[in-house]
Amino acid sequence: MRYLLLLCLLSLNAHAFTINGKLTGEKLDWFNASSDGEYLTPNYWFKPANLPKTKGWVPGTFTSMTDLYIELSSGNDHASVPLTLSGVNYQTNPAWNSSWYSDIYPSCNETKLSTIATVKRTAGNGYCIADSLLNYQQAETPFTALQPIIKLDKAVLIAQLKGKGKGVYSGTVSAVASYGFFVEGSQTVKTYRNIPITLSVQIEYNPSVIKRINVLGTGHIAPQYDTKAHTVSGQTGFKVSALGYFENGLTFQLINKQTDDYTLKPVNSGSTSIPYNINCKGCSSGGELVNNGKLVHDGKAEITSPGSTLIPFTLGVSYNNISVKDVEETSYTDHFTVMFEVSL
Repeated sequence: MRYLLLLCLLSLNAHAFTINGKLTGEKLDWFNASSDGEYLTPNYWFKPANLPKTKGWVPGTFTSMTDLYIELSSGNDHASVPLTLSGVNYQTNPAWNSSWYSDIYPSCNETKLSTIATVKRTAGNGYCIADSLLNYQQAETPFTALQPIIKLDKAVLIAQLKGKGKGVYSGTVSAVASYGFFVEGSQTVKTYRNIPITLSVQIEYNPSVIKRINVLGTGHIAPQYDTKAHTVSGQTGFKVSALGYFENGLTFQLINKQTDDYTLKPVNSGSTSIPYNINCKGCSSGGELVNNGKLVHDGKAEITSPGSTLIPFTLGVSYNNISVKDVEETSYTDHFTVMFEVSL
């Protein structure tokens, strides 16, 4: 059968989709969209009104430009991210059968026909259509709802936002989805109908994140005796590595102890205690955290290291010149807790 193809592109009012996500360091989560590998689909559908009834129609992708850049902005910060309009999902009406179909437009690389008809271009760009016609026994609304399928490269998004400030980045692109259908009462006159879509992407961006804290050190302090002064001293160290992404650097603080309780206590009951010191080697500020058993400046320290993925430093623990009269022949122990945060 020969078809008469009328290139009359009918349009509807535009519908807006907004995809919301959160990027923390290099961890990207989508709140209202599903990611299938490299493709992203909103979790909700647009239901266009007043679609002409037809006995046969063919799903299509986008007649508008498919390879775009979306400009994401937050205050004075901007990032241009490539976005591809890859395909469309259509919620079909039930009770259809399919037949092979082609016209002047190329067939999509991927066509799946079920209760949801999917057409997707996985290579190249531009408009494409399904390789099958969906036929109804009687004139029906061709489909009830649709979803856009886009491609937004996570690695490129992270790279483009790297170095930008914390904030909510948003941008919008316009698109036109289009499907073909036979005019009701005819199986020879076919036209295409445009469905304008506005697609917005909103990313809550927090560039700094701590992924892991590694600590090396036994915490064992071997006493060193001064037999002339009759004193004892000792020291140990913890090598600390913070891994993640740090826009500005790292801060940390000693917590969960009384400010004057940084003392070694006898393992068994005893009346003596040994006040100790904690110092940070590699800190930009707050190098002295504890002096003689007492917190200094609330036990806070900071390491300035913009754009780093690894921040190493050392926490040194020591006690100095304690009179042997003030210690017992036993083991002493204590513990302290450090809370880490990214520098804002």
